[in-house]
Amino acid sequence: MIRGSKKVVDILAKILYEVKEHHVSVDVAFKRVCKGRCVKGLEEREEFYNLVRNFISDYFKLKCYVMDDEVSYRELARLWLGREYEVINELHCIYSYPKWFVDELVSLLGVDEASKVLNAMNSRVWWLRVNTLRASEEGVLRELELEGVDFIVSKEVPYMIKVLSYKKPIRTLKPVKEFKVVPQDLASAVVVEALKPGFNESIIDLTAAPGLKTSLIMMLSENRARVVACDKSLRRLNIMRNLLKRLGVDLSRVSLIHSDSTVINFRRFDKALVDAPCSNSGAIHKDPGIKISLTKGKVLYNSVIQSKLLSNALRLADYVTFSTCSILPEEGEFIISKLDLNEVKLSRTITWASKGYPVINSYESLMRLMPHIHECEGFFIATLTR
Repeated sequence: MIRGSKKVVDILAKILYEVKEHHVSVDVAFKRVCKGRCVKGLEEREEFYNLVRNFISDYFKLKCYVMDDEVSYRELARLWLGREYEVINELHCIYSYPKWFVDELVSLLGVDEASKVLNAMNSRVWWLRVNTLRASEEGVLRELELEGVDFIVSKEVPYMIKVLSYKKPIRTLKPVKEFKVVPQDLASAVVVEALKPGFNESIIDLTAAPGLKTSLIMMLSENRARVVACDKSLRRLNIMRNLLKRLGVDLSRVSLIHSDSTVINFRRFDKALVDAPCSNSGAIHKDPGIKISLTKGKVLYNSVIQSKLLSNALRLADYVTFSTCSILPEEGEFIISKLDLNEVKLSRTITWASKGYPVINSYESLMRLMPHIHECEGFFIATLTR
């Protein structure tokens, strides 16, 4: 496919339309528009998919240049493909993010560190989790080497692997197809590490679908924990059930519950996990379309739900791990600031993580994984005990 052809311009414009107007991920938009017909062969598909990701990621960079809200999606695609624009020398234009988001990061971190965060989130980092319910760590590493994957093993979380390079798409690797390894970000795994699931513990996962964290709870407990996994979406729970089965989870020890976890009432559990719905501002490296859908209103809307989920979790268990895939304090530190810290204690269960932002008094007892430091998604984590 010729890079500057009319066909490519049309495809990029249609994908941008799906992302911006229908608020879907780049992956979903790519599938909707291409439907398997844009390119032929895995190699060409991967190359074109990366082209699409880069175009969507540069949306605000282009908007800075044109300064016209009425400019068509086709014109943006044509400008980008032909490199017929200059990069405006402002931080949000250079790194291509909403201006309000960059301004908030600068106020938190200063220009230099904010720049490092923004730059890190513009680059995709692949992490794989060895699924020890299906295979040994040593065996999986050998298989990945045979598949031509170059990687390093995390020192802090030895079953997590950072992919440095690969010869074919990750999803097509034999160990991935056989569920011996699972694409899962390091930060996502560290949330469960903070929970410290133990043998025969009763654990409630209040926002469980699509199930990766629930499956990791079962893996770390060697299928001996008892988990109640809740989610508002029945469709996602059904998908989750199939995933857990393929990952080797003992489904007799996991109960899937269709419920609103802000109000659900149960007997008490040993532990609770709340990986709350959020703006996903920390996951931009995985889906650059998040840049386009990210608004302050969305952040504040999610923060209300997060507070309700955390409050209910503290009614259900004396040990709670709360997390959001967010780089913003409204979905982290400020949620904790609403609690009575005379009633709950904060613990830094992941000692190598960064501290929280110094915007509340208890920030040193909170945890953050930062894209520019830990080479993963931006996550906020708090562990609370009564």
